[in-house]
Amino acid sequence: MKTTGIVRRLDELGRIVIPREYRRLYSINIGDPLEIVAMENGDIVISKVSSESDLVALGRSACESLSSEFGLTAAVSNLKNFVVGAGSGKGAIVNSEVSPELIKAIKDRRNGIVSALSYGFSYAAYAPIYGSSDVFGGIFLFGSAQPDEAKAASLKIAGKLIGDSLQKF
Repeated sequence: MKTTGIVRRLDELGRIVIPREYRRLYSINIGDPLEIVAMENGDIVISKVSSESDLVALGRSACESLSSEFGLTAAVSNLKNFVVGAGSGKGAIVNSEVSPELIKAIKDRRNGIVSALSYGFSYAAYAPIYGSSDVFGGIFLFGSAQPDEAKAASLKIAGKLIGDSLQKF
């Protein structure tokens, strides 16, 4: 383990402050889950808990089901990029950035329908993926016709189910 020269004292409530430089370097934000592990040699290791691989696995299953059921392109995003997709247009979407407007709507736990011309589709319906306290990303359906209520409701249900599965704390 590399020493950095930064020393922090434990306060009267048993808390320590993680230096701003480390929070920026490792993208640790307020509310992020951190795991604390006591090692056999007496070291204490604090690490950021990542649910990205779980999001991809659960998202893949949801995307395949939605795409198969509705004959549309489905995708799941984290709070930056589309991480998995299914359907004929997934190649144009996966690994591309989610627009800042959609990220804001997802973080605000809103669902809706928007123009998706920048992604190569006429419309996109979206819903947030969230648990009891965290927002993990969004789930989307892309197509040439505006999605109906059944499709929008399916997205909301899928987003909530994935979010509840990802919520660990």
